[in-house]
Amino acid sequence: MAILDVIQYLDESGQNMAVRIGPSTVNMGSQLIVRETQAAVFYRDGKAYDTFGAGRFTLTTQNIPLVGAVMRLPFGGNTPFPVEIVFLNMRDFLDLKWGTKEPVLFRDSEFGMVELRAFGKFSLKLRDPKLFVGTVFGQKQTYRVSEMEEWLRDAIVQQLNDALGEKMTSLLDLAKNYNELATMLKAKVSTDFERYGVEITAFMLGAITPPEEVQKALRQRQQLGILGPAMGAYQQKAAADALMDAAKNPSGMAGMGVGLGAGLMMPQMMAGAMAPQTAPAAATEPCPKCKTAVAKGAKFCSSCGSPMQALCIAGCQTPVPAGAKFCPGCGKPQTASCPKCNAVLAPGAKFCAGCGSPV
Repeated sequence: MAILDVIQYLDESGQNMAVRIGPSTVNMGSQLIVRETQAAVFYRDGKAYDTFGAGRFTLTTQNIPLVGAVMRLPFGGNTPFPVEIVFLNMRDFLDLKWGTKEPVLFRDSEFGMVELRAFGKFSLKLRDPKLFVGTVFGQKQTYRVSEMEEWLRDAIVQQLNDALGEKMTSLLDLAKNYNELATMLKAKVSTDFERYGVEITAFMLGAITPPEEVQKALRQRQQLGILGPAMGAYQQKAAADALMDAAKNPSGMAGMGVGLGAGLMMPQMMAGAMAPQTAPAAATEPCPKCKTAVAKGAKFCSSCGSPMQALCIAGCQTPVPAGAKFCPGCGKPQTASCPKCNAVLAPGAKFCAGCGSPV
């Protein structure tokens, strides 16, 4: 085993998160070079001891007291001695991608159970080298960022459905919730990966896409909202276009029937589509007292407050149909006679129509 005087590692690919150097034999006094974006964890006999940041270090008992204390036991302070060093890349790993391999189910309040796909980007970096080596890297020689990317992608998808259920009830609210969903997903995933010494430094939600049929329904709903009052004309034009297409493409007897029907109906359909749309007039009836036009079915006049139908003269306030002799509510008679001439009095009359006597 060669004796190393200078221990360093240069990752030309930039894709390695951790690389193990050794086991190698070094002399006390050898140089350890850790670059600006690196950290190094010193191993002996399979146990992690000192962690070095960026800089050049001379391996002495003063620089590495933990290793030095162990080294003196079997060697009596003499050199050389075997070591392993794990170099870790501490830079930000940018532009990593995540997405759903299979669609996730979402219970939509408008469309029922919907399958959704989602994708986006994220970035990460190592925060605790020793923790990462102990929980993730283990006994490997090399650990590439693509391995962490795949692992993190699965964790994001696992948290996606929970975030959707907490933040939304319908896909109609999707556009206004993108930023909130991205923030929520980042928080959920970051909590999972802090235990491995990894920090999620950025998280972006690119898009959440429902199936084509749901997208079509959403587009139609948007169009209907834009059309508003012109909906009748739109529907008539759509029907006319459909009939025109059927007339141009007859198929067998059914096609002949459709073509004939379309030919007969086309003038009326087009006339209806081009005609100005007017709202139907509301049904009204005149007030029996002040003659104001009041909506049909109203119980009282909106102008003078008089009842639109005769009420029971016995005081039970039940509407009595015209000409009825008894109240349908209390059964009491609805006619009164003049105490002087016995003439039938009209409901609410203050004077007799026969003799003029006050009632």
